[in-house]
Amino acid sequence: MDTRRRRSTVVAIVALTLAVFMTAGCGGTKVENVDPTTEGYISGRWNDSDAQATAETLIPDCLEKPWLPEFRGAHDQARPRIVIGDIANNTSEHISKDVFMNELQRVLINSGLVRFVADEDIRADLMREVDWQSGMAKGGGVSGDVSSGVSGADFMMLGTISSVVDQAGSKAIVFYQVDLSLIDLRTWEKVWIGSAKRKHLVSGAKTRF
Repeated sequence: MDTRRRRSTVVAIVALTLAVFMTAGCGGTKVENVDPTTEGYISGRWNDSDAQATAETLIPDCLEKPWLPEFRGAHDQARPRIVIGDIANNTSEHISKDVFMNELQRVLINSGLVRFVADEDIRADLMREVDWQSGMAKGGGVSGDVSSGVSGADFMMLGTISSVVDQAGSKAIVFYQVDLSLIDLRTWEKVWIGSAKRKHLVSGAKTRF
């Protein structure tokens, strides 16, 4: 009889443990797919929505300014080549500059008005591939063309992301300003300067910005 009671007790404990884990699992993490273009904020900090909106504001403004027709008029209507340099993060937040730089590149390239030169981060990979094709690939690839050199950039785009925070308790106003400039690499002249602003009103903030 005691053996049966012990077995019943063990079975009951196991069943109770499984029920606890199943209940905990039901209230766990929930994941939902949403449209990637949907604006959304959880922490109130800078995110991909800000990067996309800023790029789609600044780049069209850049491409509408006089430097572009002036360059094309002086170069037989050739499209200028642009490379993105450093985007300095002057905020107190961790901001993925790669996401912002990719958004800038996307809008620039899709405009069809300029050409884009590979940035510094991937040039080493490109040169390794060129070296391999030059030495190994026969009858194709770029092996017959690289001796003439690759195209350099005509202009470099540089920028900064800055913020001003006004916070009291769990409420905060975070003001972001993005400043970009386009520089002629032949003359070091700034041919365009643009600025875009974003403001976040945050309630219930659990951390300081």
